Amino acid sequence: MKDTFAIKISGPAGTGIMQAGETFSKALNRLGFYTLVYPEYPSQIRGGDNNIQIVFSSQPVGAPQEKIDLLLAFNESCLTNHKNEVKKTGLVFDFAKLGIEVERELVKNSAGLGFLWKVFGFPLAILQEQLRQDFKDQKIFELNKKAVEMGFNKSERQRQSWELPKREKIFNLTGNEALVKGILAVGSGFAAIYPMTPINSILSLLSKEKEVIIFRPEDEIAGIMAAIGASYAGKRAMVATSGGGFSLMVEGLGMAGMAEIPIVIVLGQRTGPSTGIATYSSQADLKFAISAGQGEFPRIVLAPGDVAECLKLGAEAFSLAEEYQVPVILMTDKYLAESRFTETETEIETETEINRGKLLNYNNKNYCRYQLTLDGISPRAFPGQIAFLTNSYEHDERGFSIDGAETRKRMMEKRMRKLEKLSGGFEVYPQTEIETEEEWNKKTILVSWGSTKGVLLDFIKEHSDYNLVHFWRVWPFPKEAVQILNKAKKVIVVENNFSGQMADLIKTEIEKEIEIKKVLKDDGRPFFKEEIEGLINGIKS
Repeated sequence: MKDTFAIKISGPAGTGIMQAGETFSKALNRLGFYTLVYPEYPSQIRGGDNNIQIVFSSQPVGAPQEKIDLLLAFNESCLTNHKNEVKKTGLVFDFAKLGIEVERELVKNSAGLGFLWKVFGFPLAILQEQLRQDFKDQKIFELNKKAVEMGFNKSERQRQSWELPKREKIFNLTGNEALVKGILAVGSGFAAIYPMTPINSILSLLSKEKEVIIFRPEDEIAGIMAAIGASYAGKRAMVATSGGGFSLMVEGLGMAGMAEIPIVIVLGQRTGPSTGIATYSSQADLKFAISAGQGEFPRIVLAPGDVAECLKLGAEAFSLAEEYQVPVILMTDKYLAESRFTETETEIETETEINRGKLLNYNNKNYCRYQLTLDGISPRAFPGQIAFLTNSYEHDERGFSIDGAETRKRMMEKRMRKLEKLSGGFEVYPQTEIETEEEWNKKTILVSWGSTKGVLLDFIKEHSDYNLVHFWRVWPFPKEAVQILNKAKKVIVVENNFSGQMADLIKTEIEKEIEIKKVLKDDGRPFFKEEIEGLINGIKS
């Protein structure tokens, strides 16, 4: 019996396609299925082609699919755009020809969901339960409930039997939603966000929280400077932006590095350069994030690969920033930020520790904000505790501006010592003890960073002659991973950019000459399950 199904719903912007994907996937979760919802949409308010792919299975789903089992299109243009994606054995439905009459155009999406629900033979009550969850207003709920029933009654069951998975608590989250959960778990108190795809929902979600001060700046420069000021004053502060906005923030990033002010920057990558394809995905900002800013200063760059890592690293970013008194750049991408994924309770609920780092806890008349220490980290004070100086110039231990060679050398060495003891930052899959060098050399090593994790985890489940090294911290490059990669004879790096930025970074970090191949894609779309099979197998052969 087929275990995994992929359906696509397509319609013009303004017809509620994204809401339909959320409702349908969460209703499937109620039945016990794992789901993945991958959305695509153009940068326009009305018209165009908004579409979602919903993959569901009794097993966790890590990748969207190139070919779909069912298409529901809400106009002729959308039908034309996607009918070639349907498998030969698949089903195609044109909503206009289904004969479903609804009271209002806005609930056509719900009527379509009802129709599809009957096609799969699922009980209507489950979908109605999810509608009640999604639409709190009674009038809106009743309108959508009626539309779902009309669609359901116009449909015929196509699937005759289902072996429903065992029910368990399944969390359905976008990467941004998981990230916000992590941010709130550790008491972030200030967010300066100028809206840009794909981080807009971070702004809207944080705006609902009373404990977070939200600042909508006039531009990204004002945003990062406001966050630096809030952090200096003692708040756990952040900004969120995309590549274009991060470009404007770079001077502020350097000030945070020089003044040793902790700050978290969420960088949601999209297809560039410039405006590029503003609503599509990419992983092309890696080298930029690692090296942005004139001069040299320490920073940490994190890259979560799934919603569990978004939650975990969304929390840890603030503790890392304050522990080491550095900027932390947390990189996501449009695919991870806006797609919907499912995780079990075990995977998604992690304990979060709040580490505010080396704080001044006494009134020391000889306090030096930039005291030279063995680990490079100085006790940090807040305004009102004691008098101290902070600015963007090179300075001595007390914060006074200097241009002397010896003091510059000592302060530079102090800052660059900070991250020497930082460890971890990667995972090896399958999650077993590292084999002997002989056993390791028999396997090809796949490498992922960020959102390519899911598709490669799916791949290695079916290909036991591969291991996966996944990086969730890309800078500083994990020393322990160098030891592992040095054992390999062949490495394949999979990433969504044109040049292979992670592959190039690995070449500069490892100690011996090994064969490194690149599997690259930079058309704005993630890797699809069938696509990655062909690309990796093509390299191996």
